Amino acid sequence: MVVMGLFLIAVGSLFVWYLWAFFQKSSRMNDWVETPCVIEKSEIDSSGLNQHYGTMYALVTEYRYQFDGTEYTGTKYKRIQPASSHEDKIESKRKDYPVGSEAVCYVNPEEPSTAVLKKDSKASIYSIWFPGLFVLGGLGMVVSALRKR
Repeated sequence: MVVMGLFLIAVGSLFVWYLWAFFQKSSRMNDWVETPCVIEKSEIDSSGLNQHYGTMYALVTEYRYQFDGTEYTGTKYKRIQPASSHEDKIESKRKDYPVGSEAVCYVNPEEPSTAVLKKDSKASIYSIWFPGLFVLGGLGMVVSALRKR
């Protein structure tokens, strides 16, 4: 019972840490500076394959922006590029950024060469309770087993 409890604590803690780290990275994007940019490329890449050897689609963007008087070129839609086996999902994102249009990108002021068109979601914080239950359950199992000894 102790071993199973420790296993649940370890696995639950790993997922709590992962979700918390993702939330922290997303929260730091609040400090990124909203900056006007011009879309120079907006295409769909269909060269990827998923685990079932189906086509994966990804949005390929390129945009120009200025930050502190220096011109930069950005290529990231989001920090972690989204991909989907559903072309229509990526196409709907592509339509939001037609070539030649003006948009807003978010620039990391600590590293101005890093920018995204869309900030990361902080939704991972809403899911952190679930792996937390495994940590608490494992803790309960360990405490219960040690009391019986």
